[in-house]
Amino acid sequence: VKKLSRLELHELCKELREHTIDVITEIGGHLAPTLGVVELTVALHYIYNTPEDKLLWDVGHQAYAHKLLTGRFDEFPTIRKFGGLSGFLKRTESEYDVFGAGHASTSISAALGVAEARYQKKQNHRVVAVIGDGAMTGGLAYEGINNA
Repeated sequence: VKKLSRLELHELCKELREHTIDVITEIGGHLAPTLGVVELTVALHYIYNTPEDKLLWDVGHQAYAHKLLTGRFDEFPTIRKFGGLSGFLKRTESEYDVFGAGHASTSISAALGVAEARYQKKQNHRVVAVIGDGAMTGGLAYEGINNA
């Protein structure tokens, strides 16, 4: 991603969007959360040094583009099928999946914990929480903000 030109990044976003739509409309699932963050996902992977820098997603269906960018493009049609990719982020599935997100509003608090562990281990990677607007209705999001 880091070596792509602006035009190539735009084309990548288009390809991620089309692949997601093709797969999810065939097998069923949530489209809007991930389609709404395709450009954000590409930008985060462009700017940050993943997997050293940690990206924490709030819900799994928000992170389909993340899965596609982190080596699971060809395997994506198996998502949410027996023996296939998890519909959620899964730490045992990829080193890029830092947090096994399942319930909305948890990413800020989880990122705070990852950042604290980084501090205690005297590491210097960056930690980023991605949270959707709907998740901001959960109290845990505000607890994370209050403690950050």
